[in-house]
Amino acid sequence: MKKGAKTLNKKKITKRRNLSSKSEKPQPANLPAIRLEDNKAIVPDVSNLERLAKILHQSGLFPDVKNVAEAITKIEYGREIGVLPVQSLSTIWIIKGIPCVKTQVMIALALSKGIKFKILKSDETICQIEFSRKDFEPHIETFTIDDAKKLKYTDKTAYIQQPKIMNRYRCFSNGLRIYAPDLTLGLYSKEEIEIGDIIDVHVQDEAQTDKPEDEKQKALDKEKEEIIDDIKYKLAKQGIEVKEFKKFLEVFQNEGTKETREFVGYMFGNLSFTKGNLDHLKLLLANLVYAVDQFRKWEKEQKKPIEDKPKVKDQGQL
Repeated sequence: MKKGAKTLNKKKITKRRNLSSKSEKPQPANLPAIRLEDNKAIVPDVSNLERLAKILHQSGLFPDVKNVAEAITKIEYGREIGVLPVQSLSTIWIIKGIPCVKTQVMIALALSKGIKFKILKSDETICQIEFSRKDFEPHIETFTIDDAKKLKYTDKTAYIQQPKIMNRYRCFSNGLRIYAPDLTLGLYSKEEIEIGDIIDVHVQDEAQTDKPEDEKQKALDKEKEEIIDDIKYKLAKQGIEVKEFKKFLEVFQNEGTKETREFVGYMFGNLSFTKGNLDHLKLLLANLVYAVDQFRKWEKEQKKPIEDKPKVKDQGQL
């Protein structure tokens, strides 16, 4: 072989090595969990969305998020409406299968999109708000106590305790859905769904229909929910704070009854009727007048100096 040919072959081999070394350039092992897009919004990187969701879920700061899949769903839904990842996990709820946010979040999103509002009237019987935005005619939305009655709001504990605020919340959410559908995208407020305004409808395949035992449990859960609502409603009418009454029940169910009862239990660190026994809650509702009377006595005892408090337990009819 000629000397010139050897030199040419060496150059080709060297060139191939250089090309292969470029193609084998190591990629970064860990891509960022979030990235800056257009120097404005921070959004999850698709390749690391699951990693971000796991980290946030494992932090324990979001007890309402049951699993990583739910965390991913909330983060993605939040990204679509313009809410950051951490904010999504703390402000978006899935209630009755429907994504929802607090009314304050809807208002914040509206303001960020240039929508302005002016409260014209706001009291316990009516709320009237004027909405305006660039290139649109102003819109006035009204929500009255008559509207609340038609929707059966006035029977709900939340409305009884805060009629002015509930009127305002509903006026805001109604107005934004009509005036800015591009912003809300069918989004409901948490207050609307919690107060029972949205009808829960599910379409299922025959293979996915619930088993008889599941249907039975759903019926029991619904019955418990109705009993709890009745208890809260009757307490609210008597001006009793539900939170204080639950504190009393925690003591009363262990010390003030003939046998141990389960009226309340702990959920996410707070006392809840939901953790109570259904039969015991029925008994409580049937004897609520007596329970309220015992509560008022207990409340007075709490205000006395420690040395004046009676040591003997008063076991009642429950």
